[in-house]
Amino acid sequence: ITLVDQNLERAKKLAETFPVKRCLTDYREALDDADGAIVALPTHLHHPVAMEFLARGVPVFCEKPLAETHDKAAEMVEQARKKNVALAANYQQRLWPQFLKAKEMLDARVLGEPVHIQYLVGEVFAWPTVSGFYFNSVGSGRGVLRDRGAHVMDHICWWLGGKPRVLSSQNDSFGGSDAVASVQFEYEQCVGEVKLSWLSSFPCRFVIECEKGSIEGEIYYPQAILVRERSKPVRQVKLKFEGYSALGQRMIENFVRVIREGESPIVPGAEALNSLRFVDECYAEVVRFDMPWYELREVEHV
Repeated sequence: ITLVDQNLERAKKLAETFPVKRCLTDYREALDDADGAIVALPTHLHHPVAMEFLARGVPVFCEKPLAETHDKAAEMVEQARKKNVALAANYQQRLWPQFLKAKEMLDARVLGEPVHIQYLVGEVFAWPTVSGFYFNSVGSGRGVLRDRGAHVMDHICWWLGGKPRVLSSQNDSFGGSDAVASVQFEYEQCVGEVKLSWLSSFPCRFVIECEKGSIEGEIYYPQAILVRERSKPVRQVKLKFEGYSALGQRMIENFVRVIREGESPIVPGAEALNSLRFVDECYAEVVRFDMPWYELREVEHV
């Protein structure tokens, strides 16, 4: 294992915990002898770094979102296809049991066709960031919609089987990263809404209404979902949960087999393209929330 970090001391400290053979400050030094590459960098660096490894026929496992735009992600997917090498995406939440169970029920049309989806994620930003790229409009690939929304929009496209059409998109950005976002969308007979926030806490949950009932789940409670069927009592469907670390390990073990045995990635990079285009279209259509307390007003000087 080779660990690459611009801060060599930080890399060496991390290397004490894992079986790391060498630490580097420049990934280019590992390009020619790598069997596979895990790209876990700020979003705007996913594309250039992954493209260099893919060009050399090196399989890549890339953190979400796959790239800062759909077009850059599509270039990565095309490069992987051209070089006949795997590109895997770390959309690990597809393995979380509540999301997977919802997908299984929707595919089987257990409750009929989906007609409405509500997806809410409200968390005050409090996690550590070395580079601060989340709040850099150049290096972040935008804000909460690109970050927290990466999983949310992936779930919606995955559940529905395609990319929805944006009906409306709002955020709080004045040109920098967005911290609050709201999206209305439709896909065939299904309409829906997404609300995301880094500034306030509110229930992190999804509700999928179908013709004959609904599926409800908590984002951070993977052990069960609620199923409501018309004229029947609400039932809790208990789910087996291995733990977040175990699911992460499953993703990495899959990537090792991708390298060694040619196994298919759990989430091929191509499967992320719909959600990335969806997010791009949200940003293309976005208008700022009405915030009259920020309006500039001329003041008469006396």
